[in-house]
Amino acid sequence: MNREKIWEAMSYAWTEIGLSGAEFEKFAREIQVKPEGMSEFNRAVFWDTCGTFAIESTFAFLSLGVSLPDWHWPDAVERVARWRRRSVLQSLLNPIWLIGYPLACIMALNYWLQLRRAVTSSMYAA
Repeated sequence: MNREKIWEAMSYAWTEIGLSGAEFEKFAREIQVKPEGMSEFNRAVFWDTCGTFAIESTFAFLSLGVSLPDWHWPDAVERVARWRRRSVLQSLLNPIWLIGYPLACIMALNYWLQLRRAVTSSMYAA
């Protein structure tokens, strides 16, 4: 499973343009999840990606989305990798992160459903 592609695909939930159905299918083929890897896929979406974008979600909520980039997050993979190196306690002690994490999960929900649908169909199409 290609976690970096999951992070990259999910980072588009925090942009103005988003992804099309064909782009979800392209990412699904690149992710290459096996049926037994779906729990790891969910963890990569909701813990890694939402954890990374929790603070941005707080600011996006407070600024009514004005703080979101138009096109993409060019450093999404580096951001998630940096966040994964940080201890969980650091995030839990940050009140902005605590507010933003549930907001990030809500923002990612639609993308998770679309990406999961594309991943599932690519799993069984092969």
